Amino acid sequence: MFLERVEIVGFRGINRLSLMLEQNNVLIGENAWGKSSLLDALTLLLSPQEKLYHFAREDFHFPPGDMLGREHHLHIVLTFRENAPGHYLGRRYRGLAPVWVEGNDGYRRIMYRLEGELAEDNTVLTLRSFLDDAAKPLVLEDIDALAQQITRLNPVLRLRDARFMRRLRNGNAPDMPTTEMTARQLDFLARELVSRPQNLTDSQLRQGLSAMVQLLEHYFSEQGAVAQRRLMRRRSHDEQRSWRYLDIINRMIDRPNSRAHRMILLGMFSTLLQAKGTVTLDKDARPLLLVEDPETRLHPIMLSVAWHLLNLLPLQKITTTNSGELLSLTPVEQVCRLVRESSGVSAWRLGPGGMNAEDSRRIAFHIRFNRASSLFARCWLLVEGETEVWVMNELARQCGHHFDAEGVKVIEFAQSGLRPLIKFARRMGIEWHVLVDGDEAGKKYAATVRGLLDNDRNGEREHLTALPAMDMEHFMYRQGFADVYHRVAHIPENVPMNMRRVIIKAIHRSSKPDLAIEVAMEAGRRGVDAVPSLLRKMFSRVLWLARGRAD
Repeated sequence: MFLERVEIVGFRGINRLSLMLEQNNVLIGENAWGKSSLLDALTLLLSPQEKLYHFAREDFHFPPGDMLGREHHLHIVLTFRENAPGHYLGRRYRGLAPVWVEGNDGYRRIMYRLEGELAEDNTVLTLRSFLDDAAKPLVLEDIDALAQQITRLNPVLRLRDARFMRRLRNGNAPDMPTTEMTARQLDFLARELVSRPQNLTDSQLRQGLSAMVQLLEHYFSEQGAVAQRRLMRRRSHDEQRSWRYLDIINRMIDRPNSRAHRMILLGMFSTLLQAKGTVTLDKDARPLLLVEDPETRLHPIMLSVAWHLLNLLPLQKITTTNSGELLSLTPVEQVCRLVRESSGVSAWRLGPGGMNAEDSRRIAFHIRFNRASSLFARCWLLVEGETEVWVMNELARQCGHHFDAEGVKVIEFAQSGLRPLIKFARRMGIEWHVLVDGDEAGKKYAATVRGLLDNDRNGEREHLTALPAMDMEHFMYRQGFADVYHRVAHIPENVPMNMRRVIIKAIHRSSKPDLAIEVAMEAGRRGVDAVPSLLRKMFSRVLWLARGRAD
């Protein structure tokens, strides 16, 4: 089974959050959206420690800067779902038989609720329950024993800051006779990775990785030879897949010229052992792996290697990141944007069935591969081509607006298509505004926007600006910059010539982007009043949209 949903009300930095999860989840969001509180909740409530967690006064939410406004009630609901219909009947889940609830989709789920009550004398009461399909508590004899079953089967391993080369602390080796030598060997190699990585021989790395695979077999599949004997008799596809992953890792170890891969993999697994600490994971455990900012201290090339290796582990993963490089390596269906709003933290994601194949391909190429950092933006200003990208960024700067600091990203849409970008932005909680030319193509783009807005006039004012000219060059020419076009075209202003011919000659002498920059720089020399009022109004709308998505 895996953790399908997390619902939090009133816990630490989270006022309210409802988050759906898949097997792989990459969370992005600005500061103060509750990242640490979310990971803390999962770490504390699903700790592999023997004792169940009890809430403390510090766990109760209070508005920023208002400690006196601390809440007196909190609750967290963790929903687990079987991987496939019928999996709940498996041997490892027999002890949870009383708490499985059948859903309308054919899957069984477990809804585990924890509540905290803060009294006036600062004492805290922690209540646990399991819910039925109507969200009512089930009548059970020993709730704590069932809760311990949950933490035994789905413990959390948290890689703080995900510094894959961080050393193991003393005493963190597993306290198990069967793995004592293996863990000691990994402990030594982990220390060397930090202090003297260049001194490690290829033979030592190979031995360390072999030891790592042994521990993987122990912790993330089943123990040793018994598991191998049962492998052919297993019915669980997930367990067979776990062994397939181990085989991939084994083959990776044996590749020639893979020293960097070996060092990162070994360092990463050492960090996993550190996250586990001295607790012995149950042989039936399927840990939930929390990875914080895996880009820390890693060159982008090494980040790519480490991310690939991390994804070989057959575990459910929740990763937080501020790295566009990492997002470019992640399918957009796995990315979840978290946005703090007045009523709580909203979660925005496509999910596995988010867009059709054609739209997904366009988004993958134009956003994920080429503009991954735009996923962090609060608002997209969508323009037709490269010329507008240059002009809008520069003219906004001339007006005193810093798009980067405001979370605004200017994106050209002519090659990717406008409709997929708007649909994607809406699904991901990104505000958007479209600037179109006044020619026939621009009118079609404007019609697309109006159609997506259901011809709502108020929505059109917020999301669409149409130039009263066939393109940006003709618009700026008419807005007082004719002399720039004549100068670039080497045509004196007193020579009678059609506006269109002047613009064409200027483009031939330079290029559309260079000409756009020349016009924008001239606007900067003339002052803010030289920037066309239509564009200044558009900048105000875009910033208003972006600030509505600010924390």
